Amino acid sequence: MFASLYLLLGVFATLLTTAASPLERRASRTTPPAGAVVVSKTPASGQFSTVQAAVNSLPNDSSARTIFISPGTYTEQVSISRLGPTTIFGSTTDTTSYTSNAVTIQFGSSAASAGNDDLSGTLRVHKDNFAMYNVNVRNTFGQGSQALALSSYGTNIGYYGNAFFGFQDTVLANQGNQYFGVCYIEGAVDFIFGQHARAFFQRNTIASVAAGTITADGPTSATDASLFVINNSNIIQSTAATTSLTGKVFLGRPWTQWAKVAFTQCTLAATINSAGWEIWSTATPNTADVTFAEFDNTGPGAAGTRASFSEKASSIVGFRAADVLGSNWTTWVDQAYV
Repeated sequence: MFASLYLLLGVFATLLTTAASPLERRASRTTPPAGAVVVSKTPASGQFSTVQAAVNSLPNDSSARTIFISPGTYTEQVSISRLGPTTIFGSTTDTTSYTSNAVTIQFGSSAASAGNDDLSGTLRVHKDNFAMYNVNVRNTFGQGSQALALSSYGTNIGYYGNAFFGFQDTVLANQGNQYFGVCYIEGAVDFIFGQHARAFFQRNTIASVAAGTITADGPTSATDASLFVINNSNIIQSTAATTSLTGKVFLGRPWTQWAKVAFTQCTLAATINSAGWEIWSTATPNTADVTFAEFDNTGPGAAGTRASFSEKASSIVGFRAADVLGSNWTTWVDQAYV
């Protein structure tokens, strides 16, 4: 009897430990998980001094793998295309947000010099089944050309507690299902953009550093399923902005005439122009078949007479995470960032 009781207690303790581990990991992550490939500014034996070297060390097969990045600024371009589920953890004392991130990957490249948008990216992800936590990613090029912090191609991709900094075209979500949870995204011109992705941005802080447009979606046909939904997020002026942006920022403009973007349950600062949305250009408005929608937004930027080619949705149906990412989204999105 006593032996059985001790056995049950042991099983119960094991279950408690197993259940607690993810919560402990999310509260603070300053040491690498067991089995992780480690990147450090002062690498010990078996570690790497650059993120790309750590990525290159991974086997190109279907096995899952983890990279842990120790505190520091890593000036390099990183390209990830290895097969198999891959997770990157950045060191942080608070995994519930991006504000305590201790890791930055930065590089200064432009599309003009690199050859195209994707090649300018500081971080280039060309794979499925990828997750990254608590890493700051910067493109330090500045103004004058498209210059990506993140170029993301793939499905079942999740970004959690990361911060992305750029000016024009900061974040490219270009194909597959992608989730951005509790992230910070900063830029000025079309700084969340893509053509074929279904991307859901949940509890993000989206900050404009100069006048311009936040989103630019560009599906290539009426049947392209591309859709960007920004939900329950704060739309603000960046503290790095040098002048007031009141009324100088638009929620989006249509890269092509089939653009589909929705802002739902967001708080919009006074930076948002009363028209909300703008045309692509005078010569090419691209407004014939757009879906530019808002639902239940608040704040001073939510007021005003919106552009005639946009709509105030009567329901959030069609713009929920399951609508955007599919009914299985909870199986690959970390629910701590919902």
